Amino acid sequence: MKKIVFLLAVLLLVGGSISAQKKNVNKAKANLLSQTPDTKAAKEAILLALKDSTTDKLASTWFTAGEVFNAIYKEQQALTWQKKGDLVLMAQSLESSLQDFLIADSLDQLPDVKGKIKPKYHVKIVEYVKAYQRGFTDAGSAYYDKKDFKTSLKMFAVYLDYPNIACMKGLGLEKDTLRPLITYYCALSATQAEDIVTANKYFETIKDSMDSKFIYSRLSEHYTTLKDTVNMLRMFQLGAKKFPGEQYYVRNLINYYININGMADALNWIEEAIRQDPKSSVLWNVKGRIVENDKKIEEAKACFQKSIDFDDKFGDAYGNLGRIYYNKAVEENDRVQAIKDNAKYKIEKAKLKSAFQLPLPYFEKAILLNPDERDYIVALRGIYYNLGMDAKYQIMDKRLKEMSTSTK
Repeated sequence: MKKIVFLLAVLLLVGGSISAQKKNVNKAKANLLSQTPDTKAAKEAILLALKDSTTDKLASTWFTAGEVFNAIYKEQQALTWQKKGDLVLMAQSLESSLQDFLIADSLDQLPDVKGKIKPKYHVKIVEYVKAYQRGFTDAGSAYYDKKDFKTSLKMFAVYLDYPNIACMKGLGLEKDTLRPLITYYCALSATQAEDIVTANKYFETIKDSMDSKFIYSRLSEHYTTLKDTVNMLRMFQLGAKKFPGEQYYVRNLINYYININGMADALNWIEEAIRQDPKSSVLWNVKGRIVENDKKIEEAKACFQKSIDFDDKFGDAYGNLGRIYYNKAVEENDRVQAIKDNAKYKIEKAKLKSAFQLPLPYFEKAILLNPDERDYIVALRGIYYNLGMDAKYQIMDKRLKEMSTSTK
């Protein structure tokens, strides 16, 4: 008899516990449905039910939790529009509500004691979850404005993950036209958070669909920072093809190949780039430098001249062509200075003026376009000296001295 009474007491205690926790779920509902909703009390009640083993496996408990956090989210959203809301609470409630609804939906799909699946909340959950997607972009933007870039990334990433949510599958969300833009925001947030590996992941997926010039440049910089040579070169090569007028990619490619003594690869790449954009003065100028380095001086001169023909305001090409003629004049000067026969020396010396006159117009044009280029000033000073143009020599000499003083 005592055993029966004891067993009855245990059953009453268990039943009481279940009843108490169900009362917490009901209390949470009541606080939401009251004339003046009390979201704070509703939250306190539902959290107790979620932590208790007698109610934490019930779809109704999690569904109610989703509604509680939805109410807090809506409450703070309205206050935020009035500049009074708690942004952190709003975003956390949105996230909590989504997670609670997803747990509720998974429990709602379980078979009952008879093995039948009779979802009670699924349709309503789908409505809630679908409506939340835009909220994550708003939350992400708000955190970005507050410079909390890690959280903004987290919020934007939830938006992108929507097609993978079980109850959202089959709704065509992967075709959402906003996805590239939100991917871009994810990449920007990750960049600002100094998580460039994650930023690269997002940038890579949209690099050819929007703001490509910026994204290619950023990816190139990121891979360079990471010392990821394979992807760095890939971006330099892709960037040079896509933006043949951008010197950044070509110059980095050339610098890389020169540093590893890969001139043949550099030349092959420049010729490919020129096929893509045959009127690019930048590319012809770079090709000129490469073939000049290979001692193909006449071909280099032709390349620099083409660069000038395509852009008569491109100072580098004038300077490069002028340098070839100037170097030749200096070689001639060295040869003449080495002549021991005085009569022959005078004859050859007289011919030197024509050699130094060849680079003169190119350097004078180059310095007009790039007046602070030290190499041009040095070359012109030497040319004016050898041509006996003392007044202009003094001007260049003074500029060079002033430039040297300013850098000390």
